[in-house]
Parts: sequence; C-alpha cells; structure tokens
Amino acid sequence: MASIIEMPKLSDTMTTGTLARWLKKEGEAVKNGDMIASVETDKATMEVECFDDGILLKTYVAEGDSVPVGAPICAVGQKGEALPEGAAAAPTPKAAATEPSAPAEAEKPAAPTDTHLKASPLAKRIANEKGVDISTLTGTGPGGRIVRADVETAAAAPAPE
Repeated sequence: MASIIEMPKLSDTMTTGTLARWLKKEGEAVKNGDMIASVETDKATMEVECFDDGILLKTYVAEGDSVPVGAPICAVGQKGEALPEGAAAAPTPKAAATEPSAPAEAEKPAAPTDTHLKASPLAKRIANEKGVDISTLTGTGPGGRIVRADVETAAAAPAPE
C-alpha cells in the first residue's frame, strides 16, 4: 500500500510550512534517505526526507503552497499502486490556495525572481504579503541577506511614482 508523506514539524513553533521546491518529480524513483522537497518555515529552509522505497506516485501540494503541519504533501508506493483512501481529499491546502485565484496569480511571477536572492524565508513571506518587490531591496543582514526589517522599511516607505 502506498505511504502518505505529511508536512513534518521542523521546529517547536512551526504550524505551517511553505513547499518551496520539489526535489523529485511524480513518477521518479525514491528510496529511504532521499530528499524529496524543500520546505520554508518562518525561520529556515529545510529538506524533507523520504523514509520509503518506491515511486513518487502523487504530489498533493504545488510549489509555493502553504501547508499545515501533518497535512499530506505526497504519496510514495510501487508503480501502478492505488493511492490510499482519503488521500485524494486530503490536499486542503491546495484547495485553499486556489480559492482566491487573483492574488495567487499575482504572486506567481514574483516567486522565480526572489528564489535566487539572499533573503530569509520570513522576509520573502512578508514581502509577498505586503506587495514589496524583494529584488529591489538591499539587505542589511549577515552577508547582505535581506531580513524582515529591510522588507518592513520598504513597505512603510511611499512608493516611487
């Protein structure tokens, strides 16, 4: 029977995580110890490890979706194996993300540009929430990293016209 991999709790304070990037694609072989996804929390970006051998049968969450801890993110099993019952109805985070279609579409273009910047996951999230173009900011954190204060300062400043 296929195994469901859930959003892990990566810190004591974590309640949700953002699936930043899939490291494996649907249909790819995975084995115990493989890293299958990269997850951003409010404090760090970490990778999710697979504890089963098989094929990545189904991903329930799209890149950029916010997922509560314990919610299914994917299923791993053998080729042609049926998904566990209830797994198809499980991706509530994806359904919630698609309801406000206009804001979700507006955020999509900004995502690829800020993935290569040196910015904390929290700073990226706040920038998305406040509509700040993070690529225009200069970081004041360690090594020029963009931090929360940089985004909040930019959000408070009047927009140039």
